[in-house]
Amino acid sequence: MSGYKYLLYTLLVIFVSPIFSENHWDHYIHEKTVGSTYLTFGDNINLRETNNVNAKVLKKLSIGDSVKIIAKTNQILEQNSVKEFWYQVQSEKEIGYVWGGLLADYSFEWNDKTILARNLGIQIGKLELKLIQKNQLLAQGTWDVGPMSSESWDHTIYQPSSFSPSPVAMFGLKYLVFSEIEYGYTNEQIFTLDKDLKFVSQFSWNPGACDPPSCAESWLVLPTESLPADKKINRKVTKGKPNTIIELTHSFDIDDESSHEYYQSEYIWNGTTFQKKEK
Repeated sequence: MSGYKYLLYTLLVIFVSPIFSENHWDHYIHEKTVGSTYLTFGDNINLRETNNVNAKVLKKLSIGDSVKIIAKTNQILEQNSVKEFWYQVQSEKEIGYVWGGLLADYSFEWNDKTILARNLGIQIGKLELKLIQKNQLLAQGTWDVGPMSSESWDHTIYQPSSFSPSPVAMFGLKYLVFSEIEYGYTNEQIFTLDKDLKFVSQFSWNPGACDPPSCAESWLVLPTESLPADKKINRKVTKGKPNTIIELTHSFDIDDESSHEYYQSEYIWNGTTFQKKEK
């Protein structure tokens, strides 16, 4: 467990467990944004005349097709423990209704391919990814991530050439994890793609969070990078190491300017996975 995660766990146990009998996210159902465009996560999807599974089918949608959200309905459908709203959407010139669980919550391009991400909801607490190319599914996977929101997705494409032998691709997917420390905290899950274009989940890290007065922030340092010194927070220079990702964590007290502690973890690349080494 990294220094930051240990601090976060300690704060949860000490400050949260005795107080909260119900989590603030227990009844959360994430929503798509009206006016935004989403890609379909499933294949052979029915675009229906009304928000009902028995309604007339207007057309079929393939995985990766684009739809624009026109309106969110009040109708909720639960399938395989996934709860989502029905949405009125536009697909090219056709307007109809689609269940939200059939749409990706986030997507981004990688070379000539697309990576789709879906939040499976609070009950399941899992993240599902798919890699597609021209409406064809190439790879998929599902991982436990805990109670997550769909409010602040982001991603980073890392340079695989920094490592030897190099993975085909390396990226970080950021999302918000619900927590009683404030509202939640951002988590980034690092993934690689192997030579068969299969997702490999490597490790996760947390850029930062606060439960005042205790706070923490972290940085990743890749092999060809260097994190400069910062006298204001007593941070020394951290230089990258070959085939290694360094996670540097700074814990501090916002009421005490002299309180600064640093923890360092190293993730060493063996050609397939990153092996964690605490320091």
